Amino acid sequence: MSFTSPDLAKQTALSMPRMGTYLIACSNKPSPLSAAIHLYAWNAAISAAFIHPLHFCEVVVRNAVSEALTATYGAHWPWSQGFFLSLPDPAGSAFKPRQALLAARQKAEQSAGGNPPSTDKAIAEMSFAFWESMFTARYDHGLWDNHIKRLFPHAPAALPYHKLRAEIRNALEATRKFRNRIAHHEPIFARQLAQDYARIHRVVRYRCDQTAAWMSQTQTVNTVLATKP
Repeated sequence: MSFTSPDLAKQTALSMPRMGTYLIACSNKPSPLSAAIHLYAWNAAISAAFIHPLHFCEVVVRNAVSEALTATYGAHWPWSQGFFLSLPDPAGSAFKPRQALLAARQKAEQSAGGNPPSTDKAIAEMSFAFWESMFTARYDHGLWDNHIKRLFPHAPAALPYHKLRAEIRNALEATRKFRNRIAHHEPIFARQLAQDYARIHRVVRYRCDQTAAWMSQTQTVNTVLATKP
């Protein structure tokens, strides 16, 4: 992507304060402002490219969690009192899993219009943070010890279930924070973006190698990475 004039960055549509990080990164270029504008456009392009693998990652993970919960609490697990009580309700925490589940249930019930609410609808209402929270150590016994090897069959076979659970949890935390930067239009150009993609790919591959291959065939991250200014 190119611009006809670097003076475009001076307009309020972008603003000079927003360009500050990019100007610093391009301060050694012959034309820092022009280079910063091109870097800004590339940052937007690579952010857009990452939406594709992030989509795959969240969907395959939440489906895996749903399968584990269905096997443990039944097909209507979002309304299981046993599952609800298994969730933490931490005081002072910005994310409260019980409240997140209650909100998802309420939205599913409202959309059902008096009919039995849909588990699929409740799943769609839950955030990435909720699925990440299901991989904390509190669920090692009774959930992941019984199901993680079955649901992530392409993970290293020698890896103990609790270490696999911890690896997935750490990967999801890093991926969530990365996704939040993209969602808030923050600079990501200085990151090790190939490693960010590899982390996402690894989680998807642990779940399903065919889906990971499909994701790889259709993603544009690597193509855009190769055009970094």
